[in-house]
Amino acid sequence: MSQKRFMAIHTFHSDKTKEAFFAMIAEDTSTKREWAKEWTFDKCRCVATWAGDDDFFFCHWLSETDEDIHNALRDTGLDNFVFTACYESQMHIDANFLSDAPAFPTSVSMNA
Repeated sequence: MSQKRFMAIHTFHSDKTKEAFFAMIAEDTSTKREWAKEWTFDKCRCVATWAGDDDFFFCHWLSETDEDIHNALRDTGLDNFVFTACYESQMHIDANFLSDAPAFPTSVSMNA
């Protein structure tokens, strides 16, 4: 089965877990390459993340199912800090990786 793209929206359980999460990552000395390796699992991998000072942050995942993502979050302990909603993306365009392929493939049904 091929991997699909998912956008995960993570929302902190509370102000206390948000504080603990940011304290934990402030002490993390991993490089970006090490981060990518740490977030690669047998059935899924996180390929990008965006975080600010808000009560939520976002991750881009490649996975066969959203269940595999939730299992990875549980196994890493991230689910002790956040609730996560995963949404499969039917379309993905990245300005850093452009091609001459159609931007909006006709095989994609946004109403499915």
